Amino acid sequence: MQGPRYLMVLIVTLCIHLTCFSQNLSNEMVLQKLEEMDRSPSQRASEKLQLLYVLKKQSEALKLLQDSVYAMLLHRIGALEANLNNNYNAAILFTQKALQINSSRKSGSSTNLAILDYYNLAYFYNKVNLLRRALPYYDSAIQLVRSTPDIHDVIRDSRLDEAYIFFRMGDYEKAVEVSDLGIASTLEAKDSLHYLSFLNQRAQSLFFQSKFEPSLRDVQISIPLAQTLHEAYELASALKTRALIFESKGNLALAESSFRNCIEERFKTKDFGQLSGDYIDLGNFYTETLKSYAQASTCYLTAIQFAKKGFDSVRIARASLNLGSNYLSLQKFDKAIPHLQQALLYLKIDSDSDFLANPSLAELIPVGNKELIQILFNAKTELLLELYKKTNDNHWLTACLRTALLNDSLIMEIRHEQLGEQSKLYWRDRTRGFFINAIEASYLAHSPQLGFYFMEKSRSVLLQDKLNELGANAFLPPRETGRLENFQDSIIELRERLSFFRDSSTQYKVIQIKLLQVKEDMEQDIKSLERKYPSYYQYKYADNVRSLSSFQRFLREKDQRFIDYFISHSSIFALCITPDSAQFIRINNKNGEVENIIIRFIQFCSDNNALNQNFPSFLRSSHRLYEILFSPFRLSGGRVIICQDNNLIPFEALSADSVKANFLVNNYAFSYVYSAHYLMSQYENIAGKGDFLGIAPVHFSAYPGLADLRQSKDALKNCSAKYHQSTLLINNDATRKNFIEQLPDYNTTTILTHAKADSLDEEPMLFMNDSVIHLSELQMLNKTACKLIVLSACQTNVGKNLNGEGIFSLARGFSSAGIPSVAATQWEADEQAIYTISEKFNEYISRGMNKDLALQKAKLYYIGLDEKSNILPYYWADMILIGNTEPVQFSVEHKISWKIATLIVSLLLVIFLSYKFRNRHQPNV
Repeated sequence: MQGPRYLMVLIVTLCIHLTCFSQNLSNEMVLQKLEEMDRSPSQRASEKLQLLYVLKKQSEALKLLQDSVYAMLLHRIGALEANLNNNYNAAILFTQKALQINSSRKSGSSTNLAILDYYNLAYFYNKVNLLRRALPYYDSAIQLVRSTPDIHDVIRDSRLDEAYIFFRMGDYEKAVEVSDLGIASTLEAKDSLHYLSFLNQRAQSLFFQSKFEPSLRDVQISIPLAQTLHEAYELASALKTRALIFESKGNLALAESSFRNCIEERFKTKDFGQLSGDYIDLGNFYTETLKSYAQASTCYLTAIQFAKKGFDSVRIARASLNLGSNYLSLQKFDKAIPHLQQALLYLKIDSDSDFLANPSLAELIPVGNKELIQILFNAKTELLLELYKKTNDNHWLTACLRTALLNDSLIMEIRHEQLGEQSKLYWRDRTRGFFINAIEASYLAHSPQLGFYFMEKSRSVLLQDKLNELGANAFLPPRETGRLENFQDSIIELRERLSFFRDSSTQYKVIQIKLLQVKEDMEQDIKSLERKYPSYYQYKYADNVRSLSSFQRFLREKDQRFIDYFISHSSIFALCITPDSAQFIRINNKNGEVENIIIRFIQFCSDNNALNQNFPSFLRSSHRLYEILFSPFRLSGGRVIICQDNNLIPFEALSADSVKANFLVNNYAFSYVYSAHYLMSQYENIAGKGDFLGIAPVHFSAYPGLADLRQSKDALKNCSAKYHQSTLLINNDATRKNFIEQLPDYNTTTILTHAKADSLDEEPMLFMNDSVIHLSELQMLNKTACKLIVLSACQTNVGKNLNGEGIFSLARGFSSAGIPSVAATQWEADEQAIYTISEKFNEYISRGMNKDLALQKAKLYYIGLDEKSNILPYYWADMILIGNTEPVQFSVEHKISWKIATLIVSLLLVIFLSYKFRNRHQPNV
């Protein structure tokens, strides 16, 4: 009782004292009181808070100028409300008022105090898990402090908090970039403690991008540095990252030992929330790697105890979720449900005690831990699906689909929050299991509509994001788009310069920091544009899937059919959509049996010798795939669009007969797309300055190991022969600069060169006469008139295959640059075959033929030549058409020339037939 009574007496005395001089109170006196507080470290925080409230009341009663002194008063009240009472709502309210004064730029405002206001607001939003709200305030603090001395280490503290926020949001690429900037600044300032924190954050973020070696390098620096600085917390963090790396590499004994050492060090810090996180990670190790569910459950229960001790509701939720997932793996559904419900409760999103009920998306959007919530709804979707399969009770299936739709919307929100492509790709891979469950549930519900929806949402969304971004630029003034293009050019140039240095060199690090700063400036500029131009924002983030019925109308207009495939570990789901029907089937893929046949088939197609020596065996595998993937839909001949999952196979090389070659190319014109949404994308109709651009370096002496393509010059001339307005870049004219500058000006482009691509991390590239064009550089081809690229080079549709996104190939790079159609190759091309097909393809394109029909006809022309080996798919199935199949719209002169040519041919035919007719009826002499 002593404390409260003493405090009351103090407040009364203080009020009497202030009343005595209130008539003379001024801003200078308020400032003096605040400075006295600073000189009284022994004064209780609660006493300071009460004094601050009294000063505020007196200042307002006397209507003192609301300048930086008044703002400082508000700022300190906010800080104490947060630190003393955990009252973050009040802290945010007072600090926002302080910021309003200090950022007004009026007389009496303070830039230095505005910096601290921005930082504190970011910190408060961070503490209440409103992570997206926190980031702009950290950014503002960093931007503002650049013009003043950083006396409070605001930049380093802000960057460290930002890096951790991006990590928690799952944007690991951005977390690494921010950490890199932080490391550079700490090295310059010789700030060992901040350096250690950034190093640990970068190591963790690199690990979650599966970049184990650079992550381990950081850890090996962090551990001895943390020991030297006696930083138990940072040492524990480094040990845990090392444990995760050992686990991924299969060094399980070392992994378990490092987890235990991490926990031992963390105990010294008394940070119970983080200790809970360490036990969760150890539990995950037992669950996912050792499959020891009992030990994992013990860890999760221990984690919950420590989280409660540390008042950490998020980690209670995470541990509860993992317990529920454990029971789900063991098919103990009745035990899984309460743990998942508890996770919802501690995340403060459990609006109903009924497990079948879901919160609304509006309730989930403000929550900072969307990554955790998304994983939670993954588990809930799977659990409801399993309950349906066990009981055959439709109310479980209905609830499963409702949950899946909500989770899909949440995934979309996460994607829009992430900035880095690598982070988005990581989450595309992480959500793969969810889409498997959602598509299976749609199949079991006999719903092609939902199957189509979830297949679309699982497909190439990063590509669609890029196309949306290109389209959104139309809503910006030219000066804004010009500035964005300058940023992009700078980024590409700096990346190119980086490739010349080792990542351990000083030059590399200098350029890397400059690159990161340019990217950061560009991101700030984009955020500003999104606020300034609402139409730009809305178009950029449009993510609506067309209805099945609207897509069927599209197919009816184009006279095409569409087949969508989705491959899971045990099944392949296939959805065939025609203008009048939709067939949804499941194909057994037990132990990856079908995938093995697909791999074998592709190996045959790409190997001339294997086809020659084992043609009957090839025909059997070709026919088997025909029976599995195509025959069930009983499609008559015509135009078919294939939307494939993971491996792309040339359907035209499937045989309707197992004994003799009866390839589908004879009756079907195939094209391939990344998604139906991509197929229906609208492109800006830019008129080309010419109809045909041909590029052929011919000679490759600058690149050891690359053979000259001596036939390419004549082949390119043949490709251009039927076009009205054409330009050829041959030999020394086939430069990188000419490629980038001239390609956007022509309606079609054919490139006869070498390409390099593989399935590893190396970026695909095209070889020009003077240098190479990397996949990432194709983004420089903005606002292009080009409607079709013909890539007559080896492996132009080869690259790293990423779940849900397809193959990151040169073909995809041209697609993401806004070019609607790409004809690309899948294996080492036969030079003569690919040139012959390219020549005929261009001839048919120049006549205004649909692209898919033109390519089919060009292949049939090649097969029909008087060469026995031409029947082998190795020669003609290599090139495929990806994207839009509409005819290319050429210049007016081109159309007129073709009309004149057609008219002349028609007149000559009439004259010839008339002559023949007259001769036939002449009397015999």
